[in-house]
Amino acid sequence: MNILNLPDLIISDIRMPQKNGIDFCREAVRLVPNCKIIFITGYTQTEYLKDAIDLSAVAFIEKPIQPEAVLEALEKAIGKIRTQYKTEQLQKENLSYQKTKLFHLLQQRHTTEELLQEVCGNCGFHCSRDEIYLSLELCSEQENEDWEVCRELLEQYLKDSIDFLLLDSDQNAAKAEVVIACRAKKQAEIRRKLHSFVVKYPNYTIALGYFVERMSEIYNSSHMAHLAMEQTFFSPDVHYIELKHLIRREFIDPGIYQVFLQVYRENPWRIYDWYREELARLCESENCMPEGTQLIALTKTFASQILKDYPDSLGDTGFDSIEAYMDQLAKCRHLQQMEEMFYQLCHGMEQYLEKQKDCSRIVSDIRTFCLRHLDNVGLGGQMVMDHFHLSSTYLNQLFKEEMGKTIRQYISEMRMKRAEELLSQTYEAVDEIATRCGYSNGNYFAKAFREKHDMSPTDYRRMMEKHYETKKQ
Repeated sequence: MNILNLPDLIISDIRMPQKNGIDFCREAVRLVPNCKIIFITGYTQTEYLKDAIDLSAVAFIEKPIQPEAVLEALEKAIGKIRTQYKTEQLQKENLSYQKTKLFHLLQQRHTTEELLQEVCGNCGFHCSRDEIYLSLELCSEQENEDWEVCRELLEQYLKDSIDFLLLDSDQNAAKAEVVIACRAKKQAEIRRKLHSFVVKYPNYTIALGYFVERMSEIYNSSHMAHLAMEQTFFSPDVHYIELKHLIRREFIDPGIYQVFLQVYRENPWRIYDWYREELARLCESENCMPEGTQLIALTKTFASQILKDYPDSLGDTGFDSIEAYMDQLAKCRHLQQMEEMFYQLCHGMEQYLEKQKDCSRIVSDIRTFCLRHLDNVGLGGQMVMDHFHLSSTYLNQLFKEEMGKTIRQYISEMRMKRAEELLSQTYEAVDEIATRCGYSNGNYFAKAFREKHDMSPTDYRRMMEKHYETKKQ
């Protein structure tokens, strides 16, 4: 019998050459215990009746065979098969529910040992006295990881060393949590096998907690595994991590942002070097480090300020919009990746500043001042004159000579350029964009935009969306 295609139903004559139907079906039932059987008989064979009943035969079809009798027997068998299938599905769903329930209870701090033992029994797991438990985190470099496949791989790899394994992950998540149970003498063997697992499958990273003697202590092991996995942010080439001691979390001083602003205002060319020095200082201690999420949040704050002042900096990053850049920055999984993204932004800013070197120092300062105050409705010639203590004649003469336009024309062009960028790169409302670009209200902005582009801001956004869609194709 081909065991790859196991039958749900067998129809067999009782008397056959070489082997009778009873013996044949008895062997079949060993392979497929839930298989349904219909016997065909030519006459009353009482000597086989008891054996047929023991095999749970669904029906008997007497010879000569009548089509109605066959249909009746088949309908009865199919009904039983469907009922059995539904029962098995409910059992599987209940088992899956019990395993999920057990896993979530294990992640809670104050779950009692008695409750855990009860739910463990409902899952079909029987824990011995010398059972110990280990929590670990798994991370995959593959997008949309199939964690069920990973669970099967891990179970196969550890099959002779563990008593049970639970894996839980959100759909399409890059990480999964695992709990395993084993005998105390298997600790070293499991560590060795997990290490060889990531060597064989380098797309996975494993972070271990520590072995505990009670299920109610798995919460602590899970916390340790989480701390260990965070270290991959700083060591992307390491795929097996086990902390020897707890790492104290250092919270970043909020005052660092003021230091950033000071360096940024005084010498923007030094920002990236300063940033790297600060990262090195924050990460220099092995026993006290910030979380990767804190560093990403800090970097996003710095990047947001640069993009606000110098939106053209985005050109060197390879991203079409500020939102796309910031989203990818938030997804950084390694310190080097985060540093590289911030470097690209800083390089773009430096290129923009280099272009301004062709201008005199005063015109360059005025351009930077206008860029930083573009959302101010009051930005205009008078505001610039007051800030730089210049006369109207001298200010416009400077701009005419170096920029080929008046200060008023320059500010209008900058506002329109920022509006174009925001319309094509964000989903902000038109009135919000008008405010960010320094227009007094949405109607005035729409009028000015139509005069420049011969279309409304909304139509321009639709046009740019179609352009980007065509570009992707």
